[in-house]
Formats: sequence, structure tokens, C-alpha cells
Amino acid sequence: MSTLLVEDITLEAVFASLADLLATFVEATEVVAILREGQSWLRLSWSDGKLRRYVLARLSPAEPLTTVVRDGISREAHEPAAMAMPLRIGDEAVGGFAVRSGALRSYDEADAAVIESLGPYVAVALRQRMLREQIDRERFRADHDPLTTLPNRAAFAAALTRALGRVRRSGDRLAVLFIDLDGFKEINDRFGHEAGDAVLRSASRRLLRRLRAGDSVARLGGDEFATILRGIGTEEDARTIAEEVRAALERPMTWHGNRLRVGASIGWAIAPRDGTEIAALLRRSDNRMYRDKRSRRERRTRASVK
Repeated sequence: MSTLLVEDITLEAVFASLADLLATFVEATEVVAILREGQSWLRLSWSDGKLRRYVLARLSPAEPLTTVVRDGISREAHEPAAMAMPLRIGDEAVGGFAVRSGALRSYDEADAAVIESLGPYVAVALRQRMLREQIDRERFRADHDPLTTLPNRAAFAAALTRALGRVRRSGDRLAVLFIDLDGFKEINDRFGHEAGDAVLRSASRRLLRRLRAGDSVARLGGDEFATILRGIGTEEDARTIAEEVRAALERPMTWHGNRLRVGASIGWAIAPRDGTEIAALLRRSDNRMYRDKRSRRERRTRASVK
């Protein structure tokens, strides 16, 4: 029973443990639970070893557990055996669950006692996991960009602060890349924000594929990205990776039959060579990125004049 209350397992794993227990003790072939989640309902079902999870905007009258949740009264059915009961935490009704068996005509008193005894554990365990998931979702939203799901500016600053602490303590090396997409505004203006969003999502995927284990990437906002590259301590290494990142980002992509392409201006700073304080590294990489942007613009201007 203790597995139902372990904090680091998923809601589905908790429910699967419950279903296995019931299948063992009362020959359950199907277990269903519904729980209130804000204004909606979460429905979990286990049948034939398969677990399903749905979100319901409201409880349908056709849902067998609707009556149990509404009335707060356990129900027992026959042929096949079935029993349903409300889930309560204190005086609060948080949902309901049902157990059915295709192998029995009805549950006897011993079976009913086992099912009823599990009710409080089921309510607490599932509710605990739902609240934990809600907290995790809120934390993820606070630390990540909703469009690309990459860490946001605040999360990047926190990660860089931790990484620079390791540099100061143990002599580790790292490089920071600042990346700005050239031509992104023109795509937005010509094709609309949906096209721009597609470009940003594509750029985030390409950056993730290019990074090594231990590296990290974030979207700072707009069309700006940044990476932390572990173990990079020389200008040559930083430049090599920057050019590989640029090549990946500048490959054309197709959106609704349109060929979209952006450029990438990139600047970098290296710790500890350029310092071990976050402000100095960010300023150095940002300045180098803008120099790169000006240089690329000047080259394009000269090429167009010719």
C-alpha cells in the first residue's frame, strides 16, 4: 500500500498500482476513477492491463460515476459484479471510483469491505499526485517559454549563475553564445505571426539537436536565443561551434508551401578567460553578436552593390 503514497511517481503509476491491488484482491477486470481538476474532471481507467487518461469538460449523465459523485452514495451492481463509491478527503468530495469484474456475478461482503477500505487511500494518493502535477506545470510555465518550451531568460540566468559558480570553484570552462535571427521580422511582416512562430520552433529544435550532453539552450525573448557550452575554453572552439550552429539555423524550412530562411548573428564569451561574473560575460557575448550582425550586413550591402 505504501507505493500509493510515494512522492516521485506519476499519477498514472499510482493509479496502476491501485488497479493491480484491486485485481489481486477482488478480481477486478476494470477500474475507473474520476477526480475534479479545477472546472474540469480527470478520468483514469484501467482495463485489460491498459491505462487511459482523459480530461472531461463536465460529467456526462452517461458516465456511471456521475450519480455516485453527485449523491455521495456507494453503489453496488450485479451481473457482472460492480461497485462504485465517492472519493472524499475529509468532508470534500473530490471524485469517485468504480471497480468491475467480468469474472464474477457479484461482489460479496468481503470484497465490498476491501474496496471500501481502499477508498480513503485512493482519494489521498490520487489527489496528492494531481496537486503535485499542477505545481510542476506551474513551475514549468514560470521557467519556460510557452512557444518553444525552452528555458526562458530567468531560467537561463539561473543556470548560468550555477555554471559560473562551478567555474570559480573547480576551474571548469564554458562558453556562452548569444544568437539573434536575421530576417525574422521580414518573415513575420510578410507571412504573419504563425510563420514566425514556426521559424522560432524550428530554430529551437535545431539548437537542441546541435547541442551536446551537458549543454543548454534558452529563448531569451523575440528572436534571441542563448546557449551555455560546457568545457569550451578557447576562441577557436567557440568559433567552430558558432559556425556549426549558424549553418544549422540558416538551412531553409518550408511552411505552407513557402520557403523560409533566416540568418543568424552570433556572439560569444568564454569563462574564465572573459571573466566569471554573469554581467561581464553577457555584455561581452552581446557586443560580439552585434559586431557580427553589422559585419554580415555590410558584406550583404557590398555584395548587392556589385
